[in-house]
Amino acid sequence: MKAENCAEITDAKRIELKSGLTEPVKNDRYSGFIVPAGILIGLGVGLLVDYLVSGFLIGLGLGLIGSELFRLVKKSREDECTQPGGSNVTTLLIGAFLAFIGIGIVLAPAAIWPYAIAGFLILTGTWFLVRGFFRIP
Repeated sequence: MKAENCAEITDAKRIELKSGLTEPVKNDRYSGFIVPAGILIGLGVGLLVDYLVSGFLIGLGLGLIGSELFRLVKKSREDECTQPGGSNVTTLLIGAFLAFIGIGIVLAPAAIWPYAIAGFLILTGTWFLVRGFFRIP
């Protein structure tokens, strides 16, 4: 798809939304089932292996990652135009962190956790700074 057509489609959508000719469409309605499904599956597996909290965290993290990736895969043909902020990287980071915590509770010794959490907080703060400085107006 050419960039000119992409800009025309985006402008036409904006005009239709402002004039009230069309209703705003939400893409979240199809991915809302993934997070609760991940939590329930994680809780079930956690009960089976006697790690309930870890199962919950892993299920929640994978559910968040799955819901965000599902939105990226299920974009409609009109949404092929790349727009800033199209994917939510923060949700992916939170999901990965929760899955990491859940796996780490089972596998890693307790002495590592203060360093792992501190490292994650430092990386997250750096990410917010970079994202804030390079935000496109």
